[in-house]
Amino acid sequence: MATPSQMSLKRIPDALHLEVRIAYAAAWESLIDTYARQMLEFVCEFASRVPALDGMDLFFRVMPVSDTMQEVVRCRTLTSLDVASLQPLTRRPKLTGWRRLRLDLILEHQRVQRRYQERTLELARMVGARAAEQVIATHVENAVELTRLLKGVLSTNAATEHYIVEFSIPDTIAQMVNQRVQARIAGAELTAQTDELPPHLFEGDTDEHTASPHTVYPSTETATGQ
Repeated sequence: MATPSQMSLKRIPDALHLEVRIAYAAAWESLIDTYARQMLEFVCEFASRVPALDGMDLFFRVMPVSDTMQEVVRCRTLTSLDVASLQPLTRRPKLTGWRRLRLDLILEHQRVQRRYQERTLELARMVGARAAEQVIATHVENAVELTRLLKGVLSTNAATEHYIVEFSIPDTIAQMVNQRVQARIAGAELTAQTDELPPHLFEGDTDEHTASPHTVYPSTETATGQ
């Protein structure tokens, strides 16, 4: 992912360059904030299973974060971390003394360690999926703001696609972001369609099958010759 100052302004009018750069920067900051909050929560939840620093590495393993953002996210997490509140690390049993000479105990110990690591990774992926939902929600908010800024310049689809490309969103997530943006602004777009119709189309518009309120009908007696 490029940094905000390097993101493209192709197809953006010169008059909007500054506003779009500001939108890029705001979107960038909101993503970093989301990642940092999720990493902090992740580290605290896994403190009993893995040391905090290893927990940060594990977070990046299950939650793809752009290389250009990783160091900032890590620093913000570290400065927000309350070390005293972390749960103590669970000490796993080790083979000591003569037990280290028993092959069967060595193999069993390795199996237990491997299962523990696999379970930790499984849990991390679950929590990573939860964090991904928050990141997607942030992308949607950012994309909606960009579509509003570029209203009249790019269509909703084009503006959303522009955001997806500039922020290097993977295809699997891009589809969800695009769909949620469409859902968010559907009502406003439908209203805009009505507003775009020329007012004169509605002036004096009467149904040819509907009589004017001033039409005088003959009475029944006149109609029947009575």
